[in-house]
Amino acid sequence: MKLSLSILFSLLLFINGFSQTGETTYSLFGQVLDDKGGGLPYVSIGLFNAKDSNYVKGAATEINGRFSVQIPSGTYYAKISFLSFKDKTVNNIVISNKDVDLKKVSLTPSVNNLDEFEVVEEKRLMELDLDKKVFNVGKDITNQGAAATEILDNVPSVSVDVDGNVSLRGSGNVRVLINGKPSGMMGMSTADVLKQMDATQIEKVEVITNPSARYDAEGEVGIINIVMKRDRREGINGSVNANFGYPNNYGGGFNVTFKRKYFNVFTGYGMSFRDSPGSSINKQDFTYPDTSFSYSSDSKTQRFSFNNNFRLGTEVFLNSYNSFTVSGKYSFGDGDNETNLIYSDFDQFDAAVQTVNRDEIEDKDRNSYNVSFNYRKTFKQKDRLLTFNLYKSQRTDNEHSTITQTNTNIASENLEQRIFNNEGGDTWAVNSDYVHPIKKGKIEFGLKHTNKKIDDDYAVEQFSDIINDWEFIPGFNNLVLYDEKVSAAYLMFGKKIKKFSLQLGIRSEYTDVKTELVTTNEINQRNYLNFFPSTHFSYELKKENSIQLGYSRRIRRPHHYWLLPFFSFTDSRSNVSGNPNINPEYTDSYELGHLKNWKKASLLSSIYYRYTTNTMDWIVFSDAEGVTRRRPENLGVKDSYGLEFSGSYELTKWWTIRGSYNFFREIRDGEFQGVEYDVDTYVWSTKLNSKWSIKKKVNLQASFNYRAPMQSPQGETFARYSLDLGFSFDVLKGNGTIAFTGKDVLNSRNRSGLAYGENFVSESKRQWRSRYVRVSFTYRLNQKKKRGADAIYQDNGGGEG
Repeated sequence: MKLSLSILFSLLLFINGFSQTGETTYSLFGQVLDDKGGGLPYVSIGLFNAKDSNYVKGAATEINGRFSVQIPSGTYYAKISFLSFKDKTVNNIVISNKDVDLKKVSLTPSVNNLDEFEVVEEKRLMELDLDKKVFNVGKDITNQGAAATEILDNVPSVSVDVDGNVSLRGSGNVRVLINGKPSGMMGMSTADVLKQMDATQIEKVEVITNPSARYDAEGEVGIINIVMKRDRREGINGSVNANFGYPNNYGGGFNVTFKRKYFNVFTGYGMSFRDSPGSSINKQDFTYPDTSFSYSSDSKTQRFSFNNNFRLGTEVFLNSYNSFTVSGKYSFGDGDNETNLIYSDFDQFDAAVQTVNRDEIEDKDRNSYNVSFNYRKTFKQKDRLLTFNLYKSQRTDNEHSTITQTNTNIASENLEQRIFNNEGGDTWAVNSDYVHPIKKGKIEFGLKHTNKKIDDDYAVEQFSDIINDWEFIPGFNNLVLYDEKVSAAYLMFGKKIKKFSLQLGIRSEYTDVKTELVTTNEINQRNYLNFFPSTHFSYELKKENSIQLGYSRRIRRPHHYWLLPFFSFTDSRSNVSGNPNINPEYTDSYELGHLKNWKKASLLSSIYYRYTTNTMDWIVFSDAEGVTRRRPENLGVKDSYGLEFSGSYELTKWWTIRGSYNFFREIRDGEFQGVEYDVDTYVWSTKLNSKWSIKKKVNLQASFNYRAPMQSPQGETFARYSLDLGFSFDVLKGNGTIAFTGKDVLNSRNRSGLAYGENFVSESKRQWRSRYVRVSFTYRLNQKKKRGADAIYQDNGGGEG
């Protein structure tokens, strides 16, 4: 850690020295203000030659209203324009061998009452950047009052299964970030983090299928970045929301920003209570040389969860070029799960033998916090940027449960068990990034160090009638200590030549991982150095056409819980365990994309290919007692290639449709302990969303998702589909919105499939949560309902680094 900080400070000193180099052009800079003295973002500034009025160069202001543009010596005039403000011309700008400061330029509103001004132009549903696709999800009606998992399930290329696990283009090996940074609840599964996140706080989702060297190399198929809302307008702005539904589903919260000229304060609170009934059924058939038998299991689960999230932060503008942000988040909650599991056993003639009931009551308590410091420095030179970020998070997650088992035939199998699983996590991260423009291009480099520590203390006890006391079950009692350190550095070069843009990058990461099982005195330590190149090319064609070509190399490290010897004991006949000897897998990813924009439509087409080595897959084994055991193993290699389309079309002024289609082929070649695990499968999925607007006051929406069956090394996942409906209307003179949502109205969103091994065949169906309905209300403070122009996104500076 000390070495990384020393390198980081050396980098900052080097940047300071590098900043002294001369420029062939001169800077024209200043700040554009509104009528109240606040900085105006995204103001258009055009520079023209004073002699012939020819256009010379343009620029746009930053979030704080400041701008800087490089131009040679000469005499110019500037035209400054911004929506809802009168245009302004600044004459007699003389550049003569030195920089020129226009200081503060104020604009005058072009309407009498800005509070009554409504922007009706919709922001594009899909935007394409050099290395990512952006989906603006803020106005999706079916997302009101939902969890983040429900928003992601409506994003093209992204799928969420019934357990909340996120996948991108058919692969679950994807990294999820929040505002460009890992979640404050690191150590938890991604599914658990997203289930606790309120969708009303999300503005847009960035899908990065071929991340550049700027981002962490973690994630086989890429990165999903969730960008949260924050309003940067002057004064007090924000929103208050509340929702309720059936089955029991309640929530509410607020987001408020107080902004002044040199600082702003933002805060928010969200609360949710959810009753999530679920079920699963399973049929297992076992065949051995001397016997055969089967059993079925039927499980009903009632999940109750209560979550609270607080956030608070401030952004301070020290001067024209320096600002910093300090922010934090605190979350706490609890949950109660009640599960009733019934086994029905049958002999080789399919005659009933016995019934076993297994009832579990589980209690969960969790809390977490994260704090971050972000420093941002801009320069007179346009697009030059230095950022420094420091991040700290901590969490605890305690689970206690009791299990009562009764057997209709064998009294000795009547059991009482209890489980303790107390987990804590602590994460530090520090990074710095610097961008230096060069002629029609830029150089970017940065450093990052992350240290993640997790302790997991678990035990399973069973009551013994012999000693009349509780005793540990052998193999189910240990303290696991996990310590992961990743140090990284990257270098990128980007350049634009007329309509052609390129970006080249290289990233190195040194990983040091130590896992210790304290009770059994087992230590596993691994370290490795890897290099991850990335390339991105784009070309702008005529008439709103552009094409992109990208390549990146990725790594997928085992999650800490993949190394645990014990996962769950709810189902005593289906054990899940980790593998402390599993190795990371590596993927080379290639993609060619084309974006076409029309006046009322857009279409993004992509062809992609991924080659993965050392694949990590879950393998199921069985024994003669009818117990299956599942654990991850490195099997071999995987080839995946596919074709994807995403688009939108405005049929009329009141009817817009958008959809996506993804088709891919996956070929796996694997082997473990002499058994081959090969598969060649074709998969496709589609999403269709239709939105109707009535007089711009009432909106109706329908969303349909379908995923075709998919083969795996040990079975098949059956087809899955779902339908969501919703409508909303404005109230209180446009300050409020009421939305009605029906999720999974066909009650068809489940996960079903077939699994098989050497001595068993299993067919299962699972539904995490049944269909539900919800009503939500949102009230906006000091703002009308904006339809695009002033949707401002939270960006605290920096990124993954």
